[in-house]
Amino acid sequence: MLDPSSSEEESDEGLEEESRDVLVAAGGSQRAPPAPAREGRRDAQGRSGGGGGAARPVSPSPSVLSEGRDESERQLDEEQERRIRLQLYVFVVRCIAYPFNAKQPTDMARRQQKLNKQQLQLLKERFQAFLNGETQIVADEAFCNAVRSYYEVFLKSDRVARMVQSGGCSANDFREVFKKNIEKRVRSLPEIDGLSKETVLSSWIAKYDAIYRGEEDLCYILERKKGKVTAIIKEVAGQLKSIKKYKSYAEKVGKSPLHQPWLSRGTADETISKT
Repeated sequence: MLDPSSSEEESDEGLEEESRDVLVAAGGSQRAPPAPAREGRRDAQGRSGGGGGAARPVSPSPSVLSEGRDESERQLDEEQERRIRLQLYVFVVRCIAYPFNAKQPTDMARRQQKLNKQQLQLLKERFQAFLNGETQIVADEAFCNAVRSYYEVFLKSDRVARMVQSGGCSANDFREVFKKNIEKRVRSLPEIDGLSKETVLSSWIAKYDAIYRGEEDLCYILERKKGKVTAIIKEVAGQLKSIKKYKSYAEKVGKSPLHQPWLSRGTADETISKT
């Protein structure tokens, strides 16, 4: 059986705990209202202090900072784009002005003309005639080997034919290819006493020019040179004749009494009247 005294003690303890909870809740509800009063005092103190001193600076919000950064980045992007456009403009202007500012050839007749298909065929025939010994151009074995290699590898190639057909080759291009080829060959040749490699190169280039022009062109050039010499001789002879005429005229004028300083005016008049 349960002891009645123990049950009474437990009931008394429960009542005491409930009474304490009620008192604590009542005390908290009574102490809570003074909090707004304290906040009011703080606001009053802050207002009174603010009236006496300067106001605290307000920190910018994150949205304002982000807008400032976006504006600076936008300005940088615009500046970079402006520089790129300016560089492109300068580049285009230079490309357009280059042909006008480049050094132009003084002699327009010396500008190399493009070879056509007929000229290439004629060039092949001339080199073939040289290799067959049908020309009067004297050459050694090394030069003949260089010409044969040039003819077989370069002139007869389909690539060169296509380039000529498209108008991409000139006489100077053919000459430069031959020059590069013989430079390699001359460097591999042994040294010859009294004969430099530069002399050999210049001699081979002159022979190449003779083959390229052909014998009929050589005859035409010689005739043209003779005609020029004849014209120069005639011009010099004409100048000599004019000098002789001027000399005879000066002698006649010198014999005139008006051009003799030792005669007085009266004597000169008398001489003129007598004559």
